Amino acid sequence: MKRDTILLTAAKLFAERGFNNTPTSLLAKEAGVAEGTIFRHFKTKDDIFLTLIRNVKDQLISDIEKYLEVRAPETSVEKVVSIIKSFYVFVKKNRMEFCLIFRDAPTRYGERNDDVFLAIKEIYSYLNEYLLVALRDGQKDGSVRTDISVEDTACMIVGIMVGIVRTIHFQFVEPTDDLLRNVIDNVSRFLKP
Repeated sequence: MKRDTILLTAAKLFAERGFNNTPTSLLAKEAGVAEGTIFRHFKTKDDIFLTLIRNVKDQLISDIEKYLEVRAPETSVEKVVSIIKSFYVFVKKNRMEFCLIFRDAPTRYGERNDDVFLAIKEIYSYLNEYLLVALRDGQKDGSVRTDISVEDTACMIVGIMVGIVRTIHFQFVEPTDDLLRNVIDNVSRFLKP
């Protein structure tokens, strides 16, 4: 219970103030716990951050899989569209958590084998792999063009997905249903033979 309160409070404070501008003394005060309690549950403030990133990753994967199960896309292009939609919706619902990924995470890892870097890379790898499987299946069943590289196309779609949500997150563009619909329409047109 206290661990969950610490995590929820940390996510809120890190999103509002930034990781570097959130001392553990403030975290303890806002969470209603002693500062020592934080360190009974987490080794360091970085450990809290890593736990938050891993929680986002796990929830994203779970939400996408549930969305695909409920939606039950019939074609591979529909599966790609469902992945794009579910990612977009997830990020909109979890803006606070994605603030950690978009703003603070790049400053938290220094090496490519750092735990935070690897946890975030798992998100990208998961999205890429899901799309890659859908595109390969689509080329087999005829719903996706065969004259494209599925590897490059999966990377391109992940890049579009992340780029769109980043630009919305940083308020460079306004999130609209038209934007999502246009992305989906353009990706679908590109993929169809």
